[in-house]
Amino acid sequence: MTHTAGAERRRNARVLGPFDGHRIGALRTPVRIFDLNEGGCFINTVHDQEPGTVIALEIDLPDQGTIAVKAEVLYNRADFGFAARFTDVADEDSARLSRALQQLRARVPQNS
Repeated sequence: MTHTAGAERRRNARVLGPFDGHRIGALRTPVRIFDLNEGGCFINTVHDQEPGTVIALEIDLPDQGTIAVKAEVLYNRADFGFAARFTDVADEDSARLSRALQQLRARVPQNS
C-alpha cells in the first residue's frame, strides 16, 4: 500500500506522543511511538520494514501500563520510521488503550 493523505482514512483522532515501546522479535528493541490511536501508530526507527510485515509491539501507556499488540506495516518513511495498523489486540489491552487515549485527548486538544 502506498502512503496517501492519511487524514481521510483515519477513523480515530490520534495522540501525538511520544510513547515508549518495544518491538518484540529475536531481540526486544526499544522504539518511540507517535500518532497513536485505537487503530494504529507511527513507529520512529531507522530500520525500514517491508509493507505487509506483521510485527509484535509493546506500548507503554500513561496510567494504564503496558499493552501488547500485533500490527501490520502500512508504509515506510525512509530513515525515519513506518506506519502500522493494529491487527490483533486483546480485549483488555484494547480497553486500556481506549482509556489512555481518552484521558490524553481530554488533557490536551490534538489535531487529527
